Amino acid sequence: MTRADSRLDRVGWTAFEYPPFRWFIAAMLGSTSGSFLYNAALGWYVLQVTGSAAAVGLAFTMTGLPVLLLSPHAGVLTDRFGARAMLMASFAALSMVGVIQGIVALGGSPPYLAVLGLALLFGIGQTIGAPASVAIVNDLVPPKAVSSATALNFLHMNVARIIGGLLGGFLLATTTTSLAFFIAAILFAFPVVVLLWVHTTTTHAPDDRPSASLLGPLTEAFRYATSHPTLGVLIILAIAPGAIGLSYVYMLPVAAEELGIGAAGLGILMVTVGIGGLIAGVSLETIQRRIGHGRALFCGMFGAAIGLTAFGLVPGAALAIGVLPIVGASFLTFAAATLTLTQAISPPRLRGRMVSLFATLYWGMMPIGAIVVGIVAEQIGARHALALCGVGLALAAAVALYIRPQIPTLAVGRDGVTLRGDLRGSGAEHSELGVPVPDSQRP
Repeated sequence: MTRADSRLDRVGWTAFEYPPFRWFIAAMLGSTSGSFLYNAALGWYVLQVTGSAAAVGLAFTMTGLPVLLLSPHAGVLTDRFGARAMLMASFAALSMVGVIQGIVALGGSPPYLAVLGLALLFGIGQTIGAPASVAIVNDLVPPKAVSSATALNFLHMNVARIIGGLLGGFLLATTTTSLAFFIAAILFAFPVVVLLWVHTTTTHAPDDRPSASLLGPLTEAFRYATSHPTLGVLIILAIAPGAIGLSYVYMLPVAAEELGIGAAGLGILMVTVGIGGLIAGVSLETIQRRIGHGRALFCGMFGAAIGLTAFGLVPGAALAIGVLPIVGASFLTFAAATLTLTQAISPPRLRGRMVSLFATLYWGMMPIGAIVVGIVAEQIGARHALALCGVGLALAAAVALYIRPQIPTLAVGRDGVTLRGDLRGSGAEHSELGVPVPDSQRP
C-alpha cells in the first residue's frame, strides 16, 4: 500500500484508489447535477404557470410514482442484466425527456397534463437506473471498499446538489426554464459515454433463470426480508423519510416564494442542503467506523427531524437557510449507513432486489409525500408543513429503535464483509461473516 493509499483509507475514501470508481463518480456527478437542475426547473416552471403549491406537489408526485411502482422490478432487472446496462438505458431515457421538456417549455404555458406526462416519463427513466446506481459499486471496487464507495456515492449527490443548485439559481433567474431543461439533458448524456468503456467486474452470475413474470424473484426477496426482522426493520424504516421527510426537496420552490427570495434564493436553498451533505460525506466513512453503521443511521434520522422542524419554525430567510445543511447531512448519513448495512447483510444473489426494496420505500414513497405535503402546504404554508414532517420522522425513529434495539449495535467491518454487533434477526447470525457481541454488551 502506498502512502497516498494509506491516507485515502484513513479518511474513508478507499474507493478512490480504484480508477473505475473514479470514472463512475465523475459520470454520476454530471448526471446527478442534471437531475437537481431538472427538478429546480420543473418546480419553478410549474409554480410560475399555476401558482399552486399543490400543483407543484402533484408534478413531483408523477416523477416519483414510477419509483414506488417499478423499483422492485428494476432491482430484478439489475440482477438479471447487470448494473451498467440498466444505468446506460436510464441516462439515455433521461436525456431524451430533458430535450422534449425543453422544447415544450419554449411554447410558454402548455396543458398541465402534458407537463405531468413528461414528469412521469422522467420518473420512469430515473427508476430503471436507481437500484443499479447503488448496486454497481460492488462491480467497481473489491468488498473492502464497498462501504467507502457507498458513502462516496451519496457524497457525490450533495456535490451535485450544490452544482445543480448554482446552475438552477443562475439559469432560472437570468434565462429561461427551457434552457435549464436542455442543459440538464446534456448532463444526462455524459455518463452514457463513460459507461461504454469503463471496466466493471461482475461479483455474481446474472440471474438469468427463466421466469414467467418478475413477481417470483420479488416475492423471494420480500419473504427473506420479512423473515429476518432486523433486516426487515432496516428496510421498512425507509418509509418515514421517503413518505414525509424527502418531500422537502419538492417544497423548496414554494418555500423560496414564502421567504421572498425568488429563483436565485431557490438556488441558495439547494446549495446549502448540498453543503451540509458535503460536510457530512467527506467524513462519513470515518464516522461510521467509529460509532458503527447502526448508530449512524439513527443519528441521521433524528438529525433530519431536527433540521426540518427548525427550517419550518425559525423566523426569517437567513435562519431558515442556516439550518438546511443539517437536513442535507442527516439524510445522507441515514441513507448511506442503511444501504451499507443492507448490502452487507443481504445474500449476493438478492442484493439488487434488497436495494430496490429500500429504494421503493425511500425514494418510491416520495410521490405520496409530495402530494400530501403539497396539499397541507396549500393550507398552512410549505415551511409549517415541513415542520410537521420533522416531528413525524422523530416519532418513526423512536418506534424503530424500540422495536429493534439490536440495530444500533450493528457495524460493517473495514473489509466490507464482516458484520459486528447483535446479529439476531439479521439473517447473518449464523454466518461465518458475523461476529456477535457478548450478551453483556447487548442493549
